[in-house]
Amino acid sequence: MLFTFLKSLTDSQVLLFYPLAACAVLLVLTLVFTRFRAQLGLGHYDSDIVDTATQNTMSGAYVVLGFVLVLAMTAVSDLENSVNQEATAIKSLERLLVLDTSKPALQARENLITYTESILTDEWPGLSEGQANPKTSAHLKELFMSLDSFNPKTPKDTVLYEKILDTANKTAELRNSRNYNVQSTLPEVFYLVSFVSLLGVIIICALRLIEATPMRSISLTVQIIMLTLMFSAIVITDLPYLGETVTSPDAIQSALKSMKNRTITTP
Repeated sequence: MLFTFLKSLTDSQVLLFYPLAACAVLLVLTLVFTRFRAQLGLGHYDSDIVDTATQNTMSGAYVVLGFVLVLAMTAVSDLENSVNQEATAIKSLERLLVLDTSKPALQARENLITYTESILTDEWPGLSEGQANPKTSAHLKELFMSLDSFNPKTPKDTVLYEKILDTANKTAELRNSRNYNVQSTLPEVFYLVSFVSLLGVIIICALRLIEATPMRSISLTVQIIMLTLMFSAIVITDLPYLGETVTSPDAIQSALKSMKNRTITTP
């Protein structure tokens, strides 16, 4: 349920929601601790202990969230590179099929174009589910069936056919890798632990604000905002196929456009 809620927010909503929610919780806890200070056993206030706790929790939170953010950004970069490699493999396969010029090769090229179109129209919109689209899988199967109909007669044809098969296999492997990598998001337990940890940081900051000064209030509030903004960036980056910040299929679209624009002369 928590993960579903996170995915339902747009990037701008994420960047606004978490800092505002954290500041609201900080304000409420500070008012509660101040109002019921005696009843909560906070009459004896040790500022040194609270200052140390604030410094340690803030430092730890920044280090952990910063490390996770780097990992999430690296994962997104790897996904984008994988998509570019897949587009390159598709274009290479199409060039090899054009170079072959045989009737089975031209039919395989048409199947390749249909398969690439299916990636964009059928499979890409559902990548968030981490599942291979059946229609796209069927078109890929048709492509390989058309490759099986090749009948190389000369050593040159055999070498070219082997290159075509290698490139086709690489294209299929890169598709499988893309569909697998989309599932490599952070587990829900990370978000649960992060929420609990952020709540702990806010509680310590609220304790520090029992004896509030304008400078202390501003500095702690700014730190909470910066911390939650970093967490928001992780949420946005960790969902590369959703929201406004998404991995783009532009490379595959460019490959499809290039194939469609190529003029083929039938021998």
